[in-house]
Amino acid sequence: MREKLLYLLLLLIALLVASCGKKGEPTLRTFEKPPAVRDIKAVHREDQLIISWSYPAPEREAIKGFYIEKAEAGGNKPFKNLVFLKNDVSQFVDRDFKTGWKYLYKMRVYSLRNVLSDESMVIQVNPAELPSPPAGLAYKITEDSTEIRWDRVSDAARYNIYRSSVKGKYPVSPLNKVPLKETLFKDRVETEKISYYTARALLDTTLEDEGYPSDELEVNPETFVPSRPSHIKYVPSEKKTYLMWDESPETWVKGYRVYKKSGSDSGFRLIGEAATPAFTDSGPLVSKTLYCITAVGPKKESAPSETLEVYPLKN
Repeated sequence: MREKLLYLLLLLIALLVASCGKKGEPTLRTFEKPPAVRDIKAVHREDQLIISWSYPAPEREAIKGFYIEKAEAGGNKPFKNLVFLKNDVSQFVDRDFKTGWKYLYKMRVYSLRNVLSDESMVIQVNPAELPSPPAGLAYKITEDSTEIRWDRVSDAARYNIYRSSVKGKYPVSPLNKVPLKETLFKDRVETEKISYYTARALLDTTLEDEGYPSDELEVNPETFVPSRPSHIKYVPSEKKTYLMWDESPETWVKGYRVYKKSGSDSGFRLIGEAATPAFTDSGPLVSKTLYCITAVGPKKESAPSETLEVYPLKN
């Protein structure tokens, strides 16, 4: 009897030790059939069919991964296991296809206990011949935007625009929220660093069928030149001259520079800068004096304004 009690006591201790440190729900859950993938879609870009899906993060912890199955549409051809992907993956790139052919894809989830889920929905894809890359990319800096233009590829083509601050490396998602019908895109003006742009043509299909990128377009803020200031006015006093002019229409202008020529000056000299379209010259006005103003962009100045002539007050 004593040996039996001792055995039961040791067994209880072993069970307690084995259960120590375990977290989460009971392990019986791992024997259940995992939820099926409910959201699966495909996109055709260049030489890739990109199959993507979503799966709840809490459920991923209880699975090994995903099986992707593929078949050629028509003729009752069987599905074949294409690839097994780990539980943290949400995208697969298939390069083994031909344009003009139809393919079927579906998925199953594989649990930690080797239990397969129900099949996902079956998606049919029909990759089309890709449109040509857009040509003639050019830009124009306006008062408040960067206008990107390009040549039309075809009446059926739509367009995506991509921007990067690193030459040759672009994000997956375009700047535009929906494909563009027109060959024009207006972006914000970047004044601190070079921006690179590329355009892709795509078709208005379920797969989008997005083609190869255009040549890269560089937009360098060091080349931006503001328009010249206009309508300069002044108010003289005995000791100061107050200058005013119209604010530059460009939202990216950083300020203004004021130049002066008087007396024996051989040419205009810089006497100060202003953040707003106004400046006070504290130098005494003793003879005819000339002023001109420039607007300052990220790096370059505008052409000078018309010359303003100022005369001393008469006694």
